[in-house]
Amino acid sequence: MKSESSILLPEMELEAVVRAGIFKNSVEAIREAVTTFFAVKPKMRLEAAIQLYRQGEVTLGRASEISGLDRWEFKNILEDRGIKIEVECDTKEKMDERIKRMVTK
Repeated sequence: MKSESSILLPEMELEAVVRAGIFKNSVEAIREAVTTFFAVKPKMRLEAAIQLYRQGEVTLGRASEISGLDRWEFKNILEDRGIKIEVECDTKEKMDERIKRMVTK
């Protein structure tokens, strides 16, 4: 079990770098820490992208951007893991309407 002082230490350090003027506030410092974490550990960035995609929070294209991979590499990883790839498309009625507008132009 962690002692109280080991839990408070990162909090104290965070407050110290803010007081030192290195960051404007703790949110900015935490954002920098998380950005650095994902830059140093690209596997974690990939896992985050996969989770966001699986939960429908981002599109395939956005998830591939987050992962740092191109769309095809990301798609292959999803397939290797047995994750369904959702293809979004308009309803038949919307597609018919678009075709009609294109033909009448």
